[in-house]
Parts: sequence; structure tokens; C-alpha cells
Amino acid sequence: MQALYGHFTAVESLREVKRNELEEMHSLDPAKHDFADKALFEERKKQSVKLFNENILAGKVGKAEGVEEEVITNVNEALLEYENLIQKEARVRKNEMMKEAERLQDTYIKLLLLPIEIEQREKLDQEKEDKAYLAKEKKDYPFIGNDLIRQLKESELLQKEAAKSSASWDNEHQEIKSWYRDQIRTSEPLQHFFGGKKLADLPENDIVLELFKRVVFKNEAIASFLEINHLQWVENQPIVKSMVVKTIKALQDGEEFELAELTKNGEEDFKFLERLFMDTINQNEFLEEIIQSKTMNWDVDRIALTDRVILKIALVEMMNSPSIPVKVTINEAIEISKIYSTPKSKQFINGVLDVLSNELTSSGKIRKSGRGLIDNK
Repeated sequence: MQALYGHFTAVESLREVKRNELEEMHSLDPAKHDFADKALFEERKKQSVKLFNENILAGKVGKAEGVEEEVITNVNEALLEYENLIQKEARVRKNEMMKEAERLQDTYIKLLLLPIEIEQREKLDQEKEDKAYLAKEKKDYPFIGNDLIRQLKESELLQKEAAKSSASWDNEHQEIKSWYRDQIRTSEPLQHFFGGKKLADLPENDIVLELFKRVVFKNEAIASFLEINHLQWVENQPIVKSMVVKTIKALQDGEEFELAELTKNGEEDFKFLERLFMDTINQNEFLEEIIQSKTMNWDVDRIALTDRVILKIALVEMMNSPSIPVKVTINEAIEISKIYSTPKSKQFINGVLDVLSNELTSSGKIRKSGRGLIDNK
């Protein structure tokens, strides 16, 4: 949804650029033209923009009575350039979307390496403390010698994946030092690990698990760092948190180290993601038409872009994924609208999809099989 929203936002910007170019192309130039022809140029300008708007989906001007051939030629060239630009934009956006999915896995690996870096930070602090001239009260360093950290360090699989993804904290030692001093050692839920009083409602967990559950995924300073380095961190955080916590919990329960999977079906899910993205773009003309047909007096362009994108994705999934029940698709679209759109959008999206799904099923454009035949009410 994010990738398609970005794509269609870019498409609308490209449309505006081309409209402006056509207006400029057909505007009167005082250095070249006679002011007596101003009305003629104004008419050409209006005609060019009107023809461009009317033929965006078709990609070429058909019949245009009363319009000069030069204007038609200019509009056709603008339409061709526009089409080439949006195709290029779609390719770039798709590649970025797939890379973002890969970055999720890299972030997961990098976060698993964080406790190892924190242990190293403690060792440096302890060494400095031991060398101090004045005797001080010894601090607790609970990460040093921690069994879960030992397992992370000894995991050949983790080290192999870290090397493959180039995930490391080599360039963020200063950040880790600051987090440890200002966020981790001062965190109230972690105080009992550092010799303080334990909060009554805390379970008996290892400090590594508590680090992720109580600090890493909740602290503003760490979240800010992750947001800067991962633009879609707010949306992706729950996924990464689930993967990290699942992995650490398994180690705490005595299981061998295993990497959590980003998706249940791996490569198949990534192919579905790519196909859904490209099918939505390639079928955009048809999608615009059927959405317009069911929004009565609403101009499609006046419907919130977020809602239009959600409708398009849902319709494509209905038509191109026989094994997914229609009700599942509609429910997913409603849930997405609750996160990204307006409070009233869920009713609007539910109503449009309900009507269109019935019509598309009757016309044979939606054909379900297997699990897709289940009516999930």
C-alpha cells in the first residue's frame, strides 16, 4: 500500500508537470508573437490541457474536432513522455519496495547483534572502572557473561547472516554508548538487573529479553535512530519486534538458535507482493473506471488518494488471487483504512468493495477456487 501510494502520488505530480509544460508550450511569447493573437494562444493552451486530461488513460488523442494538428501532436508527445515516465517510476518504486522487504530482515539481524555490542560496552566501562585511581563502589554489569549473549556470539548462523547482509554496529559505537548510559542503565524496568528494586509486575525474564521488550522498541531515542535509518520503521516495527522477541524467547526457553522468518511462505510471498504491485499499476485504467462507476457523483480524483489505492489493491487481489476469499480481502482493506485513512473511510471502502465484488463475480472477472470459495463473514 505504501509503495503504491508513493507511485500514484508521483504519477499525479508528473501529470501536473506535463500540464504545465503544455501550457507553457502554447502560451504567447511577447518576443515572438503578436499580442493581437493572445486569444488564439489562450485557446490553444486550454485545448492542449483538456486533451491531455481526457486522454491520459487512452495514451493517445483520438478525434479532436476544431483543434489544430500541431496542438494534437504536442499533446500526443506529452502523453507518450508521461507514459514512459510513469513506467520508469513504477520500476524504481517496485525495486525500492522489494529492497525495503530485504531491509526488514537486515534490521532484524542487526538488532540481534545489539546485546553483543552492549556487553562490549560494559566491558569497556568495567575496565575503565578497574583502572580508576580512586576506589569506587563497584557497579553491576549484567550483560557481561550473559548466557543468551554467549549463544548469540557463538551462533554460526547469526554470524553468517550478519556477514551476508553487512549488518553491524561498527559505525554506531557512540550511539550505543549514549543509549547504554542514558536509556538502558536508567530504565526503570531494568533497574533490578543493575542492583536496584524490581517492579512488582515484571515477569522473571533475562535482561536481553527485557532489553528488547522494555527499551529498544519503546525508547524514543533508539526509535528516532531507527526511523532515520529506516524510513518505514513506524509501520515495520511490530514485524521486527515480533521476530526479535520470538528468537530471544526461544533461546531463553533452551531451544537452539534459529532465525525467525519474515513471512511464512518466503519467496512465494515476495512474488505475490511484486505481482500485486505490478497488477495494480497495469490494470489502473480499468480500476479507475469501475471505481468511478460506483462512486456516483464523485469524481475519482476527488476521492482521497489513500482510499483509491486501498480500493485498487483490494480489487486486484479479488480478481487475481483465486485462493483468497472475497470477505478476507474486504476485511483486510478495512483494517488498512483504519490505520492510514479517515474515520469514515472504512464504511466507504466496505460499501464500494461489497457492490463491486458482487458485480465482478457475476461478470466472471472474480473466480474463486479452493479456499477462496469460503465465505468468511
